[in-house]
Amino acid sequence: MKNKRVIIIGDSFNNTLGLIRSLGEVKVDVVLLLVGDDRLCVSRSRYLKSDNVFHLTNLEECLPIINQLYDSSIQQYIICSNDKAAQFIDANENDLSQRFITPMRGKHLGSLMDKDVQCKLAEQCGILVPQSFIYDRGDEFPHSCFYPILLKPTNSNLGQKSDIHICHSYDEVLQSLSQETCCTKYIVQAYIEKEFEINLIGVGTDNGVCIPGGIKKLRHYPTIYSPCSYGKYISCSALGIDTAPIERFMKEVGYRGPFSVEFLHAKGKNYFMEVNFRHDGLAYTATAAGANLLQVYLEDNISVGKIRDTYMMDLSIDYCHVKDGTVSFFTWLKDFLRTGCQLNFNWRDPMPTLCYYWNKVSSKF
Repeated sequence: MKNKRVIIIGDSFNNTLGLIRSLGEVKVDVVLLLVGDDRLCVSRSRYLKSDNVFHLTNLEECLPIINQLYDSSIQQYIICSNDKAAQFIDANENDLSQRFITPMRGKHLGSLMDKDVQCKLAEQCGILVPQSFIYDRGDEFPHSCFYPILLKPTNSNLGQKSDIHICHSYDEVLQSLSQETCCTKYIVQAYIEKEFEINLIGVGTDNGVCIPGGIKKLRHYPTIYSPCSYGKYISCSALGIDTAPIERFMKEVGYRGPFSVEFLHAKGKNYFMEVNFRHDGLAYTATAAGANLLQVYLEDNISVGKIRDTYMMDLSIDYCHVKDGTVSFFTWLKDFLRTGCQLNFNWRDPMPTLCYYWNKVSSKF
């Protein structure tokens, strides 16, 4: 797209690589501010020019480079691919929005990065939310709590996956809270015995919200609260999800750009878990299925063509199910052969994956 450039801020994971590929496939000029080690070799993508890649050690180094990139002759969008980058840009919205096209157009997400605040707004918009309350670490945990519960950080940036616990009693809560952690604030939710998870993949534009479909997560690794390793992208109608309340939620927030909404499906109901205000790690599957939502965003056109049911796989972790003996090789091979979107390997952009595995092999010798 002429006279448009996207500045990506993120780390070396599928979130960033998928974002680069979706933009590159519609010929958008991309600048990458890569924070941390390039473990997935995302900087080797064919869609990046070497002088458009900046390797940084921390987010604070981004601002001088972003200011240096300012060019009044072109539209420059800032898109983030992880929560910390999204929170960093949100904190600098006032200044950046004067010269760049930012996610909140000068306003702020602020407390909406907090899961409890999200849940309350979701409920107001007509979305089904599990019963929940907030617990501050150090306070006495209520003896009268409902069980079983899911205990997790209210803000993903202030906790880790290891801070997520399923507890069936007061003693189990105390045992979970006794573990070493930097998390100080939790959301306590009624535990839903899920049949599967859903990640809706959407985008907010100046002309509305577009959510053509989502991913039904079929396998995770290593645990049920780990990243999805295998799933299927299908339409929202096939998933049985009414997007109108979600559209109300996003319009209320005023966010522009790629996002995802996580649900738990159980007994015919879809329970809201959280919104990720950034490009999702599974979002490239939407592009592979015929809905390039980054193109939708840059063109401010909320309609997409016909989407295809598309299986996705994260090959780097999904094969671990075979190694562990939880999935047979023949079942895995059948799933591999029908996969239409590999999150890591892409025939049109093979260098990141080839570089990644070359580095792994060479490190052993």
